[in-house]
Amino acid sequence: MKKLLLLVLLAPLFAFAQINQQCPHFTFNGTPQYQARPGDQEICKTNYAIIHRCDVKAPVAVFEHLTKDKIVGGFKRQDDFRPDPQVSSQCQAQLKDYAGQPYDRGHMSPAGNNTQSVQVMSESFFLSNMVPQVPNNNRGIWKQLETWERNWAMAGGDFYIISGGIYGINHKVIGNGVGVPDVLYKIIIEKNSKKVMAYMMPNSPLPVADLPKYQTTMTAIEQATGMKFNLGE
Repeated sequence: MKKLLLLVLLAPLFAFAQINQQCPHFTFNGTPQYQARPGDQEICKTNYAIIHRCDVKAPVAVFEHLTKDKIVGGFKRQDDFRPDPQVSSQCQAQLKDYAGQPYDRGHMSPAGNNTQSVQVMSESFFLSNMVPQVPNNNRGIWKQLETWERNWAMAGGDFYIISGGIYGINHKVIGNGVGVPDVLYKIIIEKNSKKVMAYMMPNSPLPVADLPKYQTTMTAIEQATGMKFNLGE
């Protein structure tokens, strides 16, 4: 974990406001703070919101509000992966960027959290909701974490979730400038108890059984991402 903390961003924070103004139902306790770069965007979808980083053409934070009704809609995944028309053209990931690459198009807001309608499911396949993810990670340990959050919601939980990638100075790049995150993170906040469960792991092949080893604190993720999530801890 010490290596992960070498990714700390030391620049000052600037507050983004639009996510909390336009789709506040995805944030737990107000506006996140983030070191905005040229071309970065905030985007609200029907079922999630994104802070999209232009220079890596990928999300650095995806915000969800997960309850039982979000996952029992019955609409199945369509696999209609495509560029997001809301993202500026120079900042868009394209399907060809992933072609022939050894990475999955890894959902941050997973398809399984977006079953309420055809539109909601389809929106989960915008590339603005994806990062290049090592297949063993995406289909294994990360999938297990997504399964846990849905199980908790099915049991009656009400959760705010933030997921994203963390990019080191020398991060890998695929296609026409799509950044490969060195690290992935997920923060899960239970609305009523305000309990926070946080995970941060390398974007690499990892045993599913090791998931508890990557549990961390919200503070550690804030340090590694350079963000302030204002979770009210």
